Amino acid sequence: MSAPREKAFVLFEMMNAVLLVAREAKARGLRIVALNHDPLKDGGPFAVPDGLVDELVYVESWSDEAAVEDLVHTLAQRLDVAGTYSVFEATLPAEALLRELAGLPTTGVENTRRVLDKGRVRRKLYEEGLSALRSTTLDAALAWTRCEFSGPAILKPANGTGSALCFIVSSPQELREAAERVAAADVINPLMRDFILAHGEFVLEELAEGELLSVESLVCRGEVHVVGLTGRYVLASDPVVEQGLFFPYRHPLLPEITAKAKALHESLEIFHGPTHLEVMVGADGTVELIDFNARVAGLASVVSFGEAFGAPYERLLVDVACGIEPDFAALGRAERYAAEMVVLPPPGVTEFHEITFPPGTIAARAMKSPGQRLTGRADQLDAVGMFIVTGDSPQQAHDRAMTARRATLVNGEPLGDNPNNDLIYPAYAVCADEGAASVREPAGAMRGGRA
Repeated sequence: MSAPREKAFVLFEMMNAVLLVAREAKARGLRIVALNHDPLKDGGPFAVPDGLVDELVYVESWSDEAAVEDLVHTLAQRLDVAGTYSVFEATLPAEALLRELAGLPTTGVENTRRVLDKGRVRRKLYEEGLSALRSTTLDAALAWTRCEFSGPAILKPANGTGSALCFIVSSPQELREAAERVAAADVINPLMRDFILAHGEFVLEELAEGELLSVESLVCRGEVHVVGLTGRYVLASDPVVEQGLFFPYRHPLLPEITAKAKALHESLEIFHGPTHLEVMVGADGTVELIDFNARVAGLASVVSFGEAFGAPYERLLVDVACGIEPDFAALGRAERYAAEMVVLPPPGVTEFHEITFPPGTIAARAMKSPGQRLTGRADQLDAVGMFIVTGDSPQQAHDRAMTARRATLVNGEPLGDNPNNDLIYPAYAVCADEGAASVREPAGAMRGGRA
């Protein structure tokens, strides 16, 4: 008789705050198996300590679907998989396949692939009346003799991640220029570039007007639990470039936003797992989907959520990953507010050397290695560092975030008030106690659409 298989928790591309989920799963007595292309982090707040990962499996390319499927089938045969977790889009179909083979609740491979295809999502929602945004492929748009949209549009990869290769265009000339940049595939991060190029198609869709924010949810066997809203900081000169998150975001239209989010989950047949929806809320109260992510929010949002609730958010994530109904009541109402900042170097800086964060920042880390080249533009993927600050009130958290941002040193110089620190703020995070929207620009001026 063969020995019983040890229960395992499988991580797909362990990175950043995935460390917290791995620690929680390990504390439950599960064997930690990490499938990674990139090396495990050995420095910063998310460094992986010796002994945490029991088995590290190298993945040559997440785009080699046949090899990845063979690997997943092998894992399903030799491991007793108790749970899985991923935050990187390219790995989500493989994770869904392993969950299917292990008998864990899952949205499924086909639905996961559909959600990852922004063109398919937009077409489905438009046909069902859940989106008013028209869209087409880049190839079709380049063949237009005249623009068929009434205003600006956003060009983005059909299968994108991290806002890479995302452009706002307002004329045929701007579209052709963006298409040339798309063809160059100027993406610093190799994993992101590989994922985008493996699928290739680009989508042009009408630009939504309003305030960009996110809906954070945990879906348990078909039931959608909205955990809260996240406000956004974006670059004033280019609102496509995300510069920060604010949680929890007390928006007055929370009931309407929640209702729309649940309708979107139902349309896309999301059955199980964390989700992170990016929506545009118009001045008239309309809620338009910008992007549907079948994963938890990125960067260190798990830390921000935990700081706000005063309880480890990773506990709920591991519960969901293992098919266990979480105790949502244990979260209660968030008692603090967290602002998560991503910082860019000043315009024109083309090489990163070092970054120093001010005291009081949480989970502060460099996002580039010394000597790494930068584009010199205000490019989202040029972000050189990130940190979190908290406050007892929305205004306090916001003020601390902006102060820390200005005091951060990049290549030995404080960032101060350089143009890449000129942001559009989340309207109800600033002066929220008075119920007013005091922002860098009116909330209605904020337009967006992400990869």
